[in-house]
Amino acid sequence: MENKKLLEVEHLKQYFPVQGGGYLNKKFVKAVDDVSFYVNKGETLGLVGESGCGKTTTGRTLLRLHEPTGGKIIYDGTDITHVNMLPYRRKMQIVFQDPYASLDPV
Repeated sequence: MENKKLLEVEHLKQYFPVQGGGYLNKKFVKAVDDVSFYVNKGETLGLVGESGCGKTTTGRTLLRLHEPTGGKIIYDGTDITHVNMLPYRRKMQIVFQDPYASLDPV
């Protein structure tokens, strides 16, 4: 059986402007910087990392709750980086994990 890529993310970037720096010297926080991965149909992907590393921002950017600063988001062969997300909203979601239910206190 051939694995077909359901989601492909290429060099995703999400930068947020910060105050200061002036007009010519704008400053940004690089929340997500050059993230690439793919998920084949039938697979599950879990993003794991320390607090503040960009997991939620990556998910929100994939769903286009934040417009990506750079990179490509390809869903089922279609580049959805800058399209109307309405047809895709029911097909994509973030599932947040409850750390209290999943972490072993021992």
